[in-house]
Order: sequence, then C-alpha cells, then structure tokens
Amino acid sequence: MNLKHFSLFLDSELVVVKEEVPKLISNLFNDSSESEIEVDTPERQEDDLIFEGNFGKAIMIIYQGSHLEPELREFLFKILGAVGCSLKDIALAASESVEEVSLKSIETLNPSKILVFGKLNHELSNKKQHNYEILNDEGVEFLFADDLKDINAQINLKKSLWSKLQVLFGIKS
Repeated sequence: MNLKHFSLFLDSELVVVKEEVPKLISNLFNDSSESEIEVDTPERQEDDLIFEGNFGKAIMIIYQGSHLEPELREFLFKILGAVGCSLKDIALAASESVEEVSLKSIETLNPSKILVFGKLNHELSNKKQHNYEILNDEGVEFLFADDLKDINAQINLKKSLWSKLQVLFGIKS
C-alpha cells in the first residue's frame, strides 16, 4: 500500500516518534516483532503524554476512557469547530494516557487551556471545584465538564458547556 491507499481509510493524522523509527523499521524485517514489542513496551522510561494533534494553540483536551467512539469524536470536533479550533490546534488525550504520566510532564507541555471531559484519576483533578466552572491556575485556564457521552445526550449539559466555552474562548454571541 502507498500513502494514497492509506488516506482512503485513515481519517486522522498519524504521529511517529522520531526515536522509535529505527525500532519500527527493524520490526518490519524481523519475524519475531510481536515478542519484541511486548518486551519493549514495559521498558518505556519516558514520562511523555501520548496525544493526537499538533497542539498549535496550546489547548489540551482530555476525554474519559481509552478511545473516542466515532459519534463522540464527531461531536467533539463540532464543538472545537464552534470555538475556532481543529486537531492541529489541540492535544487530544485519553484519560487513560494522562493517568500514566506525572503532572510535571503535562506542565512541561505548557498548555494555556485544559478541558477535561468526564472522570480523570490524576493530580489535575485536584484543581476541579465544580463542573462548568472556569479556573485560572498560574496562567492555565481549566474547564471540567461531564463525560462527552452525557453532554451529547442532554441538551442542558450542552447549554452549560457552550456558555462556558464562549467565556473561555472569548466568543461573543
């Protein structure tokens, strides 16, 4: 397959970590690649957050779970579009990925805004006071909200989220 064929079924950007390219290439030519992956994965010493996007506007979005269902992904990107953002502007991370890294590794990314949808078992949650309340802590604006699944299903939660996003992103209606 070539890039044209891949583009027919891949709907989001792929990110390859520069340091992992030699390992990926060696796995292509090695028959025992599965066992190597199992051995290498637990040895991950880095405390780097795994996320989608280019983080151009330094906005971090964390969603509950390990992946976003297509319907919820579409809903999230409609929300982002309404506030003038796309995948190139944000770091989109699963709560499961965030829970594996330290607060310091998130602070190293220097986000300007952090939006958390749903439950998060991480030090970041200590900053939460109430859902749909904007908090400014050392120059970083936080907004905690319900799980995307709940927001998508309930109009009152959509209204609460939208009113706070307008304030957070300076949108005048």
